[in-house]
Amino acid sequence: MAAMARKSSVLILSRLMGPAMTSSRADRGLHDRTSMYVVPRFQNTYRLESKHPFRREAMQIMMDHILKSYLDDYKYVSKRAKRLAENISEELRNQLKLCQFERYRIVALVTVGDKKMQDFRCVARALWDPEKDDCLCSTYEAPSFFVVASVWVVYFE
Repeated sequence: MAAMARKSSVLILSRLMGPAMTSSRADRGLHDRTSMYVVPRFQNTYRLESKHPFRREAMQIMMDHILKSYLDDYKYVSKRAKRLAENISEELRNQLKLCQFERYRIVALVTVGDKKMQDFRCVARALWDPEKDDCLCSTYEAPSFFVVASVWVVYFE
């Protein structure tokens, strides 16, 4: 009995002092070690600024170009306006993500409306850091519809 207890304690000690658990073992549910022995996935860098900061002027030009290329040949149909807004906002967000601005989160909002002698007012407010966060706005007007696109770029520490 004492030999069996000693063998199990040696086995537990060898597991704790053995090599770090690989991700494949962790995925299989073999969590036989406490969290203090698991190597963290990311280490702190203690950097407060991005290596690739956001460049407003270049992104504004790109945003205007995307709206123009999408909407120049578009024939407005009110039933497809929702899908158009979703596609443009996703395309804006994806194109800005391709620029790889490190530590930034991107939110895109697109409003599509038809021109039928009505008034339209759009207001947005946000609480953010004026040195690191930014907002881009662009509009497109055609004879039968309009598009207002806003992209918020928020620094994420």
